[in-house]
Amino acid sequence: MDTTLTYFRKSAFSRDALVYSGDLDSQPAEGTLPFPIYYLDIGTRHINLCRNATQVTSPLLTGKQHGILGRTATIRGDIISSAHRNGVLSNAWTFVYMAEEFKWSISRWSNRWTLVDGRGNNVAVFERASFRASKIGTLNISAGLSEHLVWLVVLTCELVHRTVKASERAAGGS
Repeated sequence: MDTTLTYFRKSAFSRDALVYSGDLDSQPAEGTLPFPIYYLDIGTRHINLCRNATQVTSPLLTGKQHGILGRTATIRGDIISSAHRNGVLSNAWTFVYMAEEFKWSISRWSNRWTLVDGRGNNVAVFERASFRASKIGTLNISAGLSEHLVWLVVLTCELVHRTVKASERAAGGS
């Protein structure tokens, strides 16, 4: 069975994100069920994937962007990986896990991003929320992935999201 995760901003003025299990329309009130399963601590050049907000000092994975334009990233934690943007003007990212390449494909005409493996199989699909103050979007991940690969998918999806948002700001969008 596929896994569905919903991303919400931690608060109106925060870069950080909370990730909940399931397809949720609105963010649960703090301290009520369901509780977030992941916390994304997002800085200028890093993203820490944590089990919750109290574990920021010991993240599951840390992604650090490098270079003037942040076109490459190293990912460290229980696994070590690297990621890179697919081109100077591209918002898409590619990463490697267990010697297999995974690539996020970004549609220019919709708010849908698809992650494919090296054989061209869909691994995950992210549907970005439109006109929502706190909801970022919903990520559907194919069944049968290892926990470490799921962590990479969650982290790189946010890497793509921040790249798309930066491109929109540069173009004069929201």
